[in-house]
Amino acid sequence: MSDINEYNVQGGFIGLDEFILLEIASDLIDLEDIQQLVCLNKKTFKLKDHIRFHKAIENKINIPISITVPEGDYIKKEDEFTYISTKDEFKTFPIDKQISHGIYRCEFKNNNNVSAFGVMKSGLVIPFGRGCGNGKQIGVRQESKHGYTVAIEINMTPPRTASFFVNGKQLPVFVSNLPESVQFFFFLYFKDESVTILSLKRIEAPTATNIPNAKEMKWK
Repeated sequence: MSDINEYNVQGGFIGLDEFILLEIASDLIDLEDIQQLVCLNKKTFKLKDHIRFHKAIENKINIPISITVPEGDYIKKEDEFTYISTKDEFKTFPIDKQISHGIYRCEFKNNNNVSAFGVMKSGLVIPFGRGCGNGKQIGVRQESKHGYTVAIEINMTPPRTASFFVNGKQLPVFVSNLPESVQFFFFLYFKDESVTILSLKRIEAPTATNIPNAKEMKWK
């Protein structure tokens, strides 16, 4: 059996090699934790100049997009997240990323008359052929038009809110009291409806502002 002293690192945590520290930074979930790691001392502060550190930050900001749904009456364009309905049918597409803390923003492009964009309770399964109006999701329906961009910003700090933007302009409506874990989604029904997911990002501070007389919708 190895002597436990063989596992000791001179200087403790900050005595670790810079590549090990960079690996730790890559594995941290929160941007705040990465910032605290960098600010420990002069040695860790130098990590901010390393290309691997910048890559770790980028990976925390730009979240990889993935959607897991069965085959059905739609097509997905190769090498991009553009979906096109090929038949009139209820189809809900949740983005796989489940969000329980932090601030996230997802941006879509309404290529052709998309029925809805929104937020749903994590893990909710809505089979194709069924609508998405069972009270466990909420979204934007009528404000978005052909060619418009739609963004939804989720802030999981209580009271856990979702704010909506169309072509960069914040709508005077927001949702509060979101479930403890949520996912973004979009919904297609009519043939030839089409949407592109442009980005999914973790942001450090909210861009949504308090709009006078904005309508608050509480998640039930």
